[in-house]
Amino acid sequence: MTGRRAARRPGAGRQRFLRARAVLAGGLILGVGCTLTLAAWNDSEFATGTFTSSSFALQSSINSGGAWLAHPASGSSAAMAFNAAGMSPNTVNYAPIRIRTTAGSLSGTLTLQGATNNNAALAAALAYRVVRYSSGTCDSSQFTAGASYLVGTSASKVPLTTSGAATAVAANSVSPTQMCFEVTMLASADNSLQGASVTATWEIKGTSDS
Repeated sequence: MTGRRAARRPGAGRQRFLRARAVLAGGLILGVGCTLTLAAWNDSEFATGTFTSSSFALQSSINSGGAWLAHPASGSSAAMAFNAAGMSPNTVNYAPIRIRTTAGSLSGTLTLQGATNNNAALAAALAYRVVRYSSGTCDSSQFTAGASYLVGTSASKVPLTTSGAATAVAANSVSPTQMCFEVTMLASADNSLQGASVTATWEIKGTSDS
């Protein structure tokens, strides 16, 4: 037997082949098993919120029982009913305006802005004051020491260009805010102003509370 290889046993090669195939098959089975462990279930939940903006809008009326209309630009201003024809030094004129919010509107504040005008010389010869009032007629009786002054005081009147204090306006078109304007031609008005005219335009600026 020396120097010669031992003879292979019959069937030995076939046994090795079967063992190798068995190991390979086992590896394939394990590989499939690892792939399956990576699978997962998924699910989701969704929620939606709907948001609606609020509104704030104003309208005015220049006389008791009159129509309520919007006047959002200077070109469509509400014409207050001053009896202003033929003013002379020390002449005093009165006119009311009522402001309210529209139906469904938020509450807010109103701030009277100083007037613009188309005749500076005549405008400078005029002075005014404004009170907020709750009842009665817009006349001299509203301008007492205890009145709610938005412009001026019980003792003083100011130029038309002066802005006023803020005041509240209720929500949803209830409880209109009433203002009474008093305009006076100063005693110092120059004689050269005879026959002149001026249009003063005030903005009442509204701001919502929220």
